Amino acid sequence: MKKERRSLYEVVFGKKKQEQTNTTQTQFQLLSGWNNGFTTLQNGTYESKVARECIDRIATHCAKLVPKHIQNSITNNIKGDINFLLSNQPNLIENTYDFIYRVISLLYTDCNAFVYIARDKTGFITAFYPVLALNYDLLEDKKGTMYLQFRFINGQTYLIPYLEVIHLRLFYNKNDIFGTSNKVLTTDLETAHTASEGIKNAIKTTGNLKGILQYENSMLKNKDLVKTKEDFVKDFLSLENESGIAALDAKAKFIEVNLKPVTLDDEQLKRVNYNIFDYFGVSEKIINNSFTEEEWNAFYEGVVEARGIQMGYAFTNKIFKKQSIKEGHRIVFTANRLQYASLKTKTDLLKVVAPWAMLRVDEGREILDLPPIGGEEGNRILQSLNNIDSSIANQYQVGGEK
Repeated sequence: MKKERRSLYEVVFGKKKQEQTNTTQTQFQLLSGWNNGFTTLQNGTYESKVARECIDRIATHCAKLVPKHIQNSITNNIKGDINFLLSNQPNLIENTYDFIYRVISLLYTDCNAFVYIARDKTGFITAFYPVLALNYDLLEDKKGTMYLQFRFINGQTYLIPYLEVIHLRLFYNKNDIFGTSNKVLTTDLETAHTASEGIKNAIKTTGNLKGILQYENSMLKNKDLVKTKEDFVKDFLSLENESGIAALDAKAKFIEVNLKPVTLDDEQLKRVNYNIFDYFGVSEKIINNSFTEEEWNAFYEGVVEARGIQMGYAFTNKIFKKQSIKEGHRIVFTANRLQYASLKTKTDLLKVVAPWAMLRVDEGREILDLPPIGGEEGNRILQSLNNIDSSIANQYQVGGEK
């Protein structure tokens, strides 16, 4: 049986060679200048342990968001099962959690993240793929249409109209299209790396015996000095020498050299890490998963919720046409904020909303982390007897017959 070889490039973009005869290699000029592209930082943000921890925590919590295709109208002329793709398996190799995690991870690593919308010949949406390229360049054709060209590490390229690719960005400021890079964080990342290396080297330095072998009344040749030193090191530091004792005759004397390596103290190390935590908008308790309900809510509102809103707009505007958006079609990324709430907070919430018939039985059980009942009973609206229908309120107060 002959095996067929396929690349991930073909899986995402298809086997057919892309025709680019209608496009030119003209750079697209921005209002901010000719800086119309960017290159991913090699050995940059994601190679730092502290920065990677921050990115991982943000991506992990954002990946818990639930994407939904909301329709406020009966009409549905959208080609593709958008809701199934986004809420289950956006593409052939990723589930929803992995998909959102990678998109957010790329966003915080390079301050830009791109999602390719795969379609069939009829325009039917078949998948969503996060795209990580080496270079991204803006080009235009003779009609002035803006294109985004991906150039991958293996030299392959792909050209797509910019308005057909989902683009998320961070620190969107000086460039008209792309987010600003994390170069401003370079000094803090290098300091954190140096501090980590300093601790490692200090352990090695203090764990090894260092000194000088001094020979008295002896004129040895260089090769003899080297041979004597190697014999001493072998005899003293050999794994077979469990006693740790070495022998010297009267011709030589060992003078120990005490090196005291300089390292950052705990407060200085915390300060270095704090600068990186602060840059990404996370706290140390979010990093080590020891946060309280209030600390989680602050992190959610400051980081997770913002990314959910950002993705909602970006996906909506690139998936749907203007008319469909006007008819109520949109993508939202929601989360159960009560997941980390205390039992008291949950019960207090039920006391407030239940009297106003705002929850169903199963929705109330979900808040309390209980399994749904299902059926007619689970779908029943929770309502207090202390509230009545507004249409009969006046009759109720004056003792009407009904």
